[in-house]
Amino acid sequence: MPALKITQLYIYPIKSLGALALPEAHMDIQGLAGDRRYMLVDEHGKFITQRSRPDLTRFQLRAHSDGFLVEDRKTGQTKCLHTSVKLGESMPVELWEDHLEARLVLEDWSPWFSQLLNERVFLVHLTDASPRFIQDKYQTPLSKESSFADALPILLCSEASYEALEIQLGAQVDRLRFRPNIIVSGANAFAEDGWKQIQVGTVQLMGAKPCARCQLITVHPHQGTIQKEVLQALSQIRKIGNKVYFGQQFVPQILGKLVVGDRIRVQVEQDAVY
Repeated sequence: MPALKITQLYIYPIKSLGALALPEAHMDIQGLAGDRRYMLVDEHGKFITQRSRPDLTRFQLRAHSDGFLVEDRKTGQTKCLHTSVKLGESMPVELWEDHLEARLVLEDWSPWFSQLLNERVFLVHLTDASPRFIQDKYQTPLSKESSFADALPILLCSEASYEALEIQLGAQVDRLRFRPNIIVSGANAFAEDGWKQIQVGTVQLMGAKPCARCQLITVHPHQGTIQKEVLQALSQIRKIGNKVYFGQQFVPQILGKLVVGDRIRVQVEQDAVY
């Protein structure tokens, strides 16, 4: 079998907005550096997602010398989210069952998004003062908290898993439908479900649980159009109980740098736990 290696690295600086492909990334205790540290919330502080707002795909991101450039492809407007952006007061926010305090992002970010979306929204930033803790059973001695990701900090998918879905669907699948952080080659389809611990360079990750999927994967990550057939095809080959799975979620155990092309060593395997 070919060697396991990283083929793609992605972060999503603002939750549920466009992805940013990286040649390398640093792993910190909340996942890849810069991944989902920002989030849009409504006037009640509840997070906004492509599940109910597929038009969020209109916002795509590009690397900038001092942060990220956010582009609204519907209007052509762009705005730079600087690394040193000013933060304001705290506000209570809600992400699934989690309730925490996040800092408002200043420099007119909330008015900019509100005007474009024709809805009052706020851009907020995750802060160390109000961490988002993960469930005890998924914590490692190093990492006990996550980003604004739906659940755990890191999502890994294999090229073979995508290819198995494409065979079932009879069409190509955009990898970003599944919001992966790490895509790997050299594995059998869905083998990542059984990786309990992996080593990539100096980085060590604990495989916590396979990722249950929802209608988000039916949203085209660039166009915002809906293709229900993607979830239907996946459910035919990956439905276990009442849930449909794709990809494995990981939690950091040892930090360091990941680089596209890095080889992966599976240190501990287990039967997949669903």
